[in-house]
Amino acid sequence: MNKVLIIFIFGIIETFFFTWWNLSANKKQVYLSSILMLGYMIIYLLILDIAFKDTNSKLMLLVYAVACGIGNFIRIKHEKNKKL
Repeated sequence: MNKVLIIFIFGIIETFFFTWWNLSANKKQVYLSSILMLGYMIIYLLILDIAFKDTNSKLMLLVYAVACGIGNFIRIKHEKNKKL
């Protein structure tokens, strides 16, 4: 699989977890927020490792930034729809 696509997919997942972690930490959900932070950090560090080892790291970081915006949007939209 293409590295750019991997960064994009895992960037969405990583930010989805990070946003979910923020929401659960604000609600003082200790166990859930701890598990989410663990998942977030593992994915985040793997993404950075892949991106910085690549010769085209600027493209990788741009794709990652776009994926982060999308992951955040999906999680916030999900949270908003849950409250309706």
